[in-house]
Amino acid sequence: MPTITVNASDLEVRRAREALLTGFQGLDAKRPTAWAQYGYPEQVSFGQLLAAYSRGGPGHGAVHKLLDKCWQHRPRIKKPDSDDVSPWEKKLDELMRSIKGWQKLRDFDRRNMVGRYAALIYRVADSRRLNEPMVRASKLVDIVPLYEDQLKVTAWFTDQADTENFGKPKMFQYRSAPERWQDTQARPEQWVDVHPSRVQILAEGSVGDMFDGVPLLLAGFNSLVDLEKVSGGSAESFLKNSARTIVYKFDKDSSPQAITQNPDGTSSGKSVAEVLAEKSEALNKNIDASIALAGGEASTLQTQQSDPTKPFEVAANLFAASVQIPFTILFGQQTGRLASDEDKADFVARAVSRQINELTPMLEEFVRRMQAAGIVEQGEFEVEWPPLDAPGDDEKFAQLGKLTAAMQQAHAVGLPALFTADELRKVAGYEPLEEDDMLP
Repeated sequence: MPTITVNASDLEVRRAREALLTGFQGLDAKRPTAWAQYGYPEQVSFGQLLAAYSRGGPGHGAVHKLLDKCWQHRPRIKKPDSDDVSPWEKKLDELMRSIKGWQKLRDFDRRNMVGRYAALIYRVADSRRLNEPMVRASKLVDIVPLYEDQLKVTAWFTDQADTENFGKPKMFQYRSAPERWQDTQARPEQWVDVHPSRVQILAEGSVGDMFDGVPLLLAGFNSLVDLEKVSGGSAESFLKNSARTIVYKFDKDSSPQAITQNPDGTSSGKSVAEVLAEKSEALNKNIDASIALAGGEASTLQTQQSDPTKPFEVAANLFAASVQIPFTILFGQQTGRLASDEDKADFVARAVSRQINELTPMLEEFVRRMQAAGIVEQGEFEVEWPPLDAPGDDEKFAQLGKLTAAMQQAHAVGLPALFTADELRKVAGYEPLEEDDMLP
């Protein structure tokens, strides 16, 4: 038989052609189909990201850990260089409360973290249809947050002479009632045209193009697949052992046909295989069931169980790195480790950076567009976020104890008081004393 020799250059050409046909599926250039072999998708769709968020514990936890930290306190939108609550701020706060605006803006952010982008539809009282440009309105009726798959572009500005709008969406369509559950109770679903002036886009990681947004779970999606394999495979091994798959063994001198007979010695009309199948089912359904064999043995088929802790930790650490949340913050005490002060500080820094770079511009755009529509009064404003690392009561009183101890030591050597009573009260989180409340 003739032999065929494949040299190195032929092999490289074949691999290159395979890579062109299958697409780039891994970081290992030597194995272009590595991701396919590992079970990772080449392209991650929005549906897969949504499933990782809605059905996966780590994915869901990552989104809400970061979301809840960033929105731990509501931001304050106020007049600049003033700590007093102005009439302008009061009106804006009343508007937000009337439409549950803070909750919907938070939900707007949540949907953005799942996909490449999310959308916010403005419903205003301006006597115009949704597909017409928004003009000055008497009030803001509602804001509607949408997932990525609920909004699509149906027309673009293609005139290159239009330097302001070229390359931007000219018309959107939004899906009013997506069928995410099988039981929709005949709820109507329709695509509605909506003008870009009534749409606000949040695409985290992008500086302009909504399709360049970076989903939070995308970089660690492969690790989420690994976590599902480890946890699901471990659970499957427990299931197989607990299901008690019965193995029957008969020696050559046994009479397995005897188990097909009735107690009175008559034939049941069943084969040996049928009788054994019935007995196996009875053993798995009933804890107290027993079996009698004529010269045979019955045993259970066992699956070797591996400790999933180490493989789980590897995949979990990779996923935690991808979402930039410390492992101990994201997974808690699962491995017996508590979050260190450094981990907590890193997570707070991550949330503060996101507030400044992503959420503040989103809120500023929202207010400016409400000002343009005449819903919010014109004027300069600023977004202020409460500190995320404010000390708790225990920390405040511990600091107060250190300050009073220092005052005692200073008094013992004849030094004047280091702090006033109001300064100490401020450390503990109390208001300054009124003049009538001052101690004599």
